[in-house]
Amino acid sequence: MPTNQYPYSERRSPISRRLSTRLLLRIGLWSLIVVAMVAAAGFYIAYHQAKKNQKQELLTQINNQVQYESRTLRDAVASAEILRDSFLQRYQQYADFSELATKFDQRHEETEPGTWRLKPEFYHGTLVEPEFYQHISTFIGPGERPLSDELKARIIISQQVLNERAPAWDRRWANSHFSMPENVLVQYSSEHPWGLLAAHDLVMTDYSVVRSTLQQFNPQRRPLWTGLYYDLSADYWTITYQLPVDLNGRHLVNASHDIPLKQLVSGLVRSNHDQIQHFVFGESGQLIASAESLSADYQQAGILDIHKLTNPQYKQIFAQLEPAFVQQRRVVLPNAIPGQLLIAQPLEVADWWYVTLYPYAEIQRAALTTPLAISLSAIVLLLAILGIVSVFVNRFVADPLQRLAHLAELIGNKQYDAVIRSPLLSEDIRSEVGQLIRSFRAMAQRLLENQNNLEKLVDDRTKELERANRRLAQVNQKLDQMAHFDGLTNLWNRRAFDRDLRMELQSENSGHLALALGDLDKFKAFNDRYGHIAGDDVLQRVAKALEATSYGRVYRYGGEEIAVLIPADNHAEAQLQAEALCQAVRNLAIEHQDAERGVLTISFGVVQLDPNQDANDNITRADELLYQAKKNGGDGCLVAGEPL
Repeated sequence: MPTNQYPYSERRSPISRRLSTRLLLRIGLWSLIVVAMVAAAGFYIAYHQAKKNQKQELLTQINNQVQYESRTLRDAVASAEILRDSFLQRYQQYADFSELATKFDQRHEETEPGTWRLKPEFYHGTLVEPEFYQHISTFIGPGERPLSDELKARIIISQQVLNERAPAWDRRWANSHFSMPENVLVQYSSEHPWGLLAAHDLVMTDYSVVRSTLQQFNPQRRPLWTGLYYDLSADYWTITYQLPVDLNGRHLVNASHDIPLKQLVSGLVRSNHDQIQHFVFGESGQLIASAESLSADYQQAGILDIHKLTNPQYKQIFAQLEPAFVQQRRVVLPNAIPGQLLIAQPLEVADWWYVTLYPYAEIQRAALTTPLAISLSAIVLLLAILGIVSVFVNRFVADPLQRLAHLAELIGNKQYDAVIRSPLLSEDIRSEVGQLIRSFRAMAQRLLENQNNLEKLVDDRTKELERANRRLAQVNQKLDQMAHFDGLTNLWNRRAFDRDLRMELQSENSGHLALALGDLDKFKAFNDRYGHIAGDDVLQRVAKALEATSYGRVYRYGGEEIAVLIPADNHAEAQLQAEALCQAVRNLAIEHQDAERGVLTISFGVVQLDPNQDANDNITRADELLYQAKKNGGDGCLVAGEPL
């Protein structure tokens, strides 16, 4: 396209471009220096303040989470106290334990020598007037002392209390149970019948969980939270809260709850960020909770000692925490673990510490948000100022020079009329540049008179040539129509079909076309009955209906035969379009008494174009299918690849 067809505002003369660019570059450079200095100072101050705020927000979140999730531990303590009070109330009601001992003998059985268990029906559900027992199991393992009436009474009372109280906590704890120093455990659990599953030779007091409640190991009679251990009978990791219940200096039972690891993980140590880790440690060196999957090798180890675990991170964290155990207040240790912020906070209800490892990179990333926003705002402000400066430079410096250059270019290209009519010659330009611009008008007017005379001669000759070309084009169009269109139906004819089919087979798109070869059913009989004039009229109506329906090009192949090139990627698409063509002819409802359905119909044979075959082979395949379609009774289509 010639340069004079572009408006002047789309081009900038070298002079104006050089002047405005240098001016803008200098303004932009000095502005950038000033903004960079201010932004750097603001970035430094904002970053450190944001980093401090991020740490404080993290501490607040951790404290809130600990306070919220500690409810589980406080609830466990409260419900164990309810079990204790209920047990003592019932226990002190009896002066004679013989009646309860009789109930014990009726409800229990010796499953192995020295091992007694509550009968299975008490777990699965049984009615013992006036009470209904369910989910209760009991294990009485080998012991040094025989089963006295008093011990039997304690076991029956424990079963009664659990049957009454524990169902309220069925969804709260993994189980509720009473353990006894005589190697006895009475449990309520809707998930595991522990008393029926425990090994017959199990001595619970040999393990730290129950042993820690005995008077010789816990003379202060403190409630105890165990560390994390694997319950082999129930087949899960858990911790246990145990409340020793003594009466007159004698250890009767322990009111206890199991809290499974998955419950602790879901509340205390679950993290929505892969790099943020939460743990719960005991001051005695136990691992209480961790989101880490624990190896099956630890399942026989009892309570997990941090110093015996293979993950060295546990030992590093515990070593950092030991000095804080004395002060019993939250500690924040930057880089105690390389690259991590270690935050540890004591839990109120146990000698436990809630530990969080937060990557410093996350704190820095979050702290960068505000400084980056300030810096970005400064950059946006700078760009806005530069934009305003650019507008004024363009208006008062570059634009007048650009107008002058454009008018000079118009005269150089002999566009004198454009110079005279140009809005650039407006009177509002009063500078020296404006005077020079207006002086172009007189020059352009003198040159225009000579140019108009010459252009008139050229225009007259051009119009004569255009009229001759139009007449020639009309003749060529009429010849082309006569050569490629059918005079009766105004469809493309056989010659156009042969030409188009050859071209499509040679193109890259040939695999996306289908050939439908059709024939009006019993059309000779139609002509014989209704006459050839009616037959010609029918051909015209059918042609219009097919053209209106088809997505491709429709040809009159010969006589009553129709060919259609259908855009289709597969046989199914081709069949849908061919069936639509058949339906279009049916919808005409042209009476044909010799047809089976009483109306004129059409049949098609359809093939997907094969570029590896020539035109005749593709036509032959379609014709064979058309023949078979008519043989089948007509009024339908057969597609290559479909059953005949």
